[in-house]
Amino acid sequence: MYSLLNIINSPADLRRLGREQLPELARELREFLVESVSKTGGHLSSNLGTVELTIALHYLYETPEDRLVWDVGHQTYAHKILTGRREAMRTLRMAGGIAGFPRRDESPFDTFGTGHSSTSISAALGMAVAAKLSGSTRRSVAIIGDGALTGGMAFEALNNAGAMDANLLVILNDNDMSISRPVGALNNYLAKLMSGRFYAAMRRSSEKVLKGMPPMLEFAKRAEEHVKGMVTPSTMFEEFGFNYIGPIDGHDLDALLHGHAQHDVRGIRLQLYRPDRWSRSGCLARYAEQPP
Repeated sequence: MYSLLNIINSPADLRRLGREQLPELARELREFLVESVSKTGGHLSSNLGTVELTIALHYLYETPEDRLVWDVGHQTYAHKILTGRREAMRTLRMAGGIAGFPRRDESPFDTFGTGHSSTSISAALGMAVAAKLSGSTRRSVAIIGDGALTGGMAFEALNNAGAMDANLLVILNDNDMSISRPVGALNNYLAKLMSGRFYAAMRRSSEKVLKGMPPMLEFAKRAEEHVKGMVTPSTMFEEFGFNYIGPIDGHDLDALLHGHAQHDVRGIRLQLYRPDRWSRSGCLARYAEQPP
């Protein structure tokens, strides 16, 4: 039933798979999550939504040397399963069992103890600055949800990170969902960034045409910021000093693997399974009601 998942006891095992095997692994991992949470209870939709993202991160980054910081922590069940805790999932949130959130004393892959919320960017920035000062090539990644991004600590960290030359990637997991549907000006702003798809497609096409004309390519790069204002809203993240790319389909493994080949800030919009109804669940009759 889980022919691939059963041989994954660490991300090192995952990285030995071919890319063509990853979609099947994602299917098995999602199946395992539903089966496991149906018995233990826990957060379901947030973890179904990050299956492909989790696989892509552990496939491309040399974890635990490279640091992943999740925000909020209840979306880390797939992360726990792929980092040697598959069998322990039967003890999820039980006395003496594994936690429903990252815990540093539980695994070296849990780099920061996170629950709720908005702490990932500052934590990952500290790790990135420490790596730079020590001469390490270690990379740091903060994965933050659109709900967690509304916290003041997240904005303080963005402000600090934009002024530092540190090897930091911030992934905005924009699934339009917190504990319930988010509200407010920031949520409305993030929705506008969806219009960036046209700009991203136009940019890729222009680069292909101009590669054979280096002077024109350099001119185009310098003019990019001015042109961008004509076709897509100037993003708040770029004002903080980041290069925003996105949104990327969070269930498209090819897009995720290609996107993470560069180390920039990315917006990833995930489609969840009925998030209002599946955000948290107690023990349930498996498949009593199928997600669409």
